[in-house]
Amino acid sequence: MCVETKELVRSHLMPAALYDYCRTEHSSPMRVGDGVVMHTDRQLQAYLLCTLCEDILSKGGETWVSPRLATVAKTFPLYDLLMNAQVGYKDDHGGIYYAVTNPELSVEQLTHFALGIYWKAAVHSWSGSKKDPLIELGLYADTIRTWLRGESDFPKNVCLTVTLARPETALIILCQPVETKARDWRKFLLYVPGVRFTLSVGNTIELEMRMTCFHQNPMHPVFVSDEITGKDYERFGRDFIESRKTAGYLKQKIKRKTRS
Repeated sequence: MCVETKELVRSHLMPAALYDYCRTEHSSPMRVGDGVVMHTDRQLQAYLLCTLCEDILSKGGETWVSPRLATVAKTFPLYDLLMNAQVGYKDDHGGIYYAVTNPELSVEQLTHFALGIYWKAAVHSWSGSKKDPLIELGLYADTIRTWLRGESDFPKNVCLTVTLARPETALIILCQPVETKARDWRKFLLYVPGVRFTLSVGNTIELEMRMTCFHQNPMHPVFVSDEITGKDYERFGRDFIESRKTAGYLKQKIKRKTRS
């Protein structure tokens, strides 16, 4: 990240503190993806950053965001902060809130947190069997890198949209960055408990999309959407069903319940 020759330390793709959100008293977090369904405490780690760059990501956003996500107990401190912000629009299915009106909701820290994870996914495979980066951000990876280090302004043609679920319907999951369908630009999704971060990159991003940018729009809009949450449930449900190990996982779960 500093583009210097230094001793590397083990870095997490997703901050280590987030795994505790997905762990219960009796089970490890569940991994769904790449054709696998399994409970595992394995965390994606790699020798990627030096100590100083690790510290930049930690203090830049990870330390602030990590204790404010949604929990299985239906608490959601980040949502509570948002509810104290001005409402731009609201209906029975959600609304738009302006983070600029609540100084306790840190725009810089939340943006830094999300872009830090996206950047790490764009410069490493996070897999022992693959060499290509997890996602492809092209030239935008370097402009994000320099912004994360405080060496440049927020990158042009980069749009980060933040959507929260309600505490009672929040998905308590971690989903590493993935590319999804867009129009004439590239679009990526990242999930942490209760929050979806959508990253769009490209000089053809439409004006309406650019206006949703959490960082660049002066009002710093945050969306609450039951519709998006519902689509996320469907998406992860399909991933679960399509996994080649789903049947075996469910069979073993039934056996454990029967024995108990």
